[in-house]
Amino acid sequence: MELPGTFEHVRYAVASGVAQIVLARPERRNVLGVGPGSSRTEILQALLVADHDDAVGCILLHAEGDTFCGGGDLTGAALPEGIDGDLWLVTQVDDFHARVRAVSKPVVVAVQGSCLGAGLGMIVQADLVLAGDDARFGLPEGRFGHPGGAELAAVVGASWAKFLIFTGETIGAQQAVECGLALAVIPREMLLTRALDLAQRIATMPPTSLRLNKRAIDAAVESAGRAAGRVAGRAVDVLTKSASHAATAPDGRRFEDIVTAQGVRGLRTATAQQVRGSWLDSVAGDGGGEQTS
Repeated sequence: MELPGTFEHVRYAVASGVAQIVLARPERRNVLGVGPGSSRTEILQALLVADHDDAVGCILLHAEGDTFCGGGDLTGAALPEGIDGDLWLVTQVDDFHARVRAVSKPVVVAVQGSCLGAGLGMIVQADLVLAGDDARFGLPEGRFGHPGGAELAAVVGASWAKFLIFTGETIGAQQAVECGLALAVIPREMLLTRALDLAQRIATMPPTSLRLNKRAIDAAVESAGRAAGRVAGRAVDVLTKSASHAATAPDGRRFEDIVTAQGVRGLRTATAQQVRGSWLDSVAGDGGGEQTS
């Protein structure tokens, strides 16, 4: 299977048994679009090619620039109006996650800088996450009424999932390890080198056994409740997304009106007025993070 033409949002290369998929729009903070021609579509295409390539034993996903992924992006997406649009969007994201999980070969992710919102939802579908020491993880969409926490609950537990979506705060790399989101913290300058080393080690293992061991562990996790939780959570996510249309900033303006008038910069300014400072910083010294994406 060959790559379907030139990618706009990602780069793809194979060497030493490892397929590297690189988010390659650092000027846009590597945000994840939705629909045909989007970054999500290209990521899935690259994953499919790698999964069917006998020369590939492991897949490494990483990103260019200072931000791994700044979140989601609906630019150019033609959403239906009303609750139909909310249902369509949640279904699209859910399908994307399911197809990432369906990749039969191990997927390692190396995260530098911010990994927020849609990016965080994506990496919890992978097998192993390595965090650069500058990495920050969060769900800022909770501040303007959007869903996102249910996808994390099976990975980090209910308390951390609730904290992230309730407050919109970020957590650092070490806390990501402590809550089970990441495997290890690695100095930023060594992140890609160490991630490649791990991926190459995995790629040397018997390929059939790798796929079967991945399938066995995933089946155990899914049957233990993750699958049922996902279905239940998604049903409520549609309602939450619909309710977000009425969510207002402290000054009374709807967040949607702020985005329309002032874009993402206006949204960040509005959410920054909700609370100041990091609660985690106040109790743990260095464990908190930035307030918004």
